[in-house]
Amino acid sequence: MHHPATNRWTASFFGFRASRSIPAIKQNRDLAESLKEGSRFVFKDWEMKRGIYKTGLIQEAMNHMWFANRCDEGIVHAKYFNPLPVQTIALILTAIECCIDEWMTGLKEDIKFSSLAYSPVYYLHLDSLQRFDERTAAYKLLGKIGVNLLDVARMHAGVDPFMAAVTIKSFTDDVFDEAIREHEDEAREAQEEGGGD
Repeated sequence: MHHPATNRWTASFFGFRASRSIPAIKQNRDLAESLKEGSRFVFKDWEMKRGIYKTGLIQEAMNHMWFANRCDEGIVHAKYFNPLPVQTIALILTAIECCIDEWMTGLKEDIKFSSLAYSPVYYLHLDSLQRFDERTAAYKLLGKIGVNLLDVARMHAGVDPFMAAVTIKSFTDDVFDEAIREHEDEAREAQEEGGGD
């Protein structure tokens, strides 16, 4: 899950600077601390704490991890992503947090994304997501975030997100009624042919 690309997007997304100058190191350290404080990094606008679980980084990670193209896992194994499991979002947030942790000293350090080190972080995110889902159940907010992530990811992979829905509803009832009429006609003809002997 955690690979160089995630590091790159996280760094450029939040504005971490790969510099050894004292001001840059201080700026990186302050930024990492701010993002971690109250899990601000999960917000679309992390400074104002607006748009919880709408950070563009979740989408970036999904697009690149599982929806890079039509043959990628998110498309091939669509049933595991639709509806988008809360565990998937929690895993992405944990990976992003690991990337932020790498800047905590002000200089980027490689941190191993291990289950030992990061499972407590994962379960914290999972718990928060589940509580958010329960608290906003009347508005289905998490469900809507998931649908939106999935639609954009499918478009990123080159698949029309509406194709699946359209295929299911492609036949209207009159097509089936026509099949019944055809069946009745064939049965009548067979009977007439049989009775004509």
